[in-house]
Amino acid sequence: MLVNQIVVVILGLLSSLSLTSIIMSLEDNYFGQKAYAHDFSTTDESSLVTLVEQIKAETQLVIANFLSNDNFSSHEHAISAAELIKDLENNITQTNPPSSDVTQVYDRGQKNSTTLALVVANIVDDILRKYGNAFAVEYDMTNMSNMMNMDMMMPEMDDSSPHTMDMMTTTNGTNGSSSVSGRHSNTSMNIENDLVLVNINDYETAKVLSGNIKDQFSTQLRPRSLVNETTNLDRLENSLEKLEQAVNTKALPETMMDIVHVQIHPMLQRVYDLELLRNVMPENQD
Repeated sequence: MLVNQIVVVILGLLSSLSLTSIIMSLEDNYFGQKAYAHDFSTTDESSLVTLVEQIKAETQLVIANFLSNDNFSSHEHAISAAELIKDLENNITQTNPPSSDVTQVYDRGQKNSTTLALVVANIVDDILRKYGNAFAVEYDMTNMSNMMNMDMMMPEMDDSSPHTMDMMTTTNGTNGSSSVSGRHSNTSMNIENDLVLVNINDYETAKVLSGNIKDQFSTQLRPRSLVNETTNLDRLENSLEKLEQAVNTKALPETMMDIVHVQIHPMLQRVYDLELLRNVMPENQD
């Protein structure tokens, strides 16, 4: 199966990239299972499928950099892949019920629209993390409250200015509602080149993930969605395309956050009835 082939490829490449040093590094820096999608209640399946998609992305980059003779980047992505494999091993033992067949769990998750929607939410959050690391963003891009803080810090502008009014009243053509994205988009076009890329490997991962998750939505999730949600699905697909474009053009962090927090996450919740984490009641402890 594809998943097993991916793992075999990674392990084979790791053996040629100083496997001992990689594993020692992982043992020193491994802190347990990762957390995903801060807004939504996740499932074992969605966490596992997310890990597999992340492994696939790192594998693509290992191979691409290896073929282009960029051994350093290939090595770095191999380390990331190896760490994700350790997370996968930990995750598979914690599924309920426990399973030793990652392919079976992955294939089952690929057929469940709720699982796939959670994977999209997880991956777009991971794109924000990688993008933030790539450009040394000094705040958590996955935290929507940071968008509000940035809005409060925006310089005052003359409301009578036609340019200001145009920026502040930009309308989303897909749903007719006003959005802060107009302001961020205009700002991005003016000063996006001020961003300084400090981690090319995380940026490469963000680029691959943004392309992969857009394709997965189109080929896996959308065909399993309700037909009467066509309009909302079009909006969601358009937002994922915008996210990919934003990554590729090195858009401002707030532009990226707007696409994820204002457009993608709310639409995922609406279409797939995802459960908010704060609405999940903890089980009573005896």
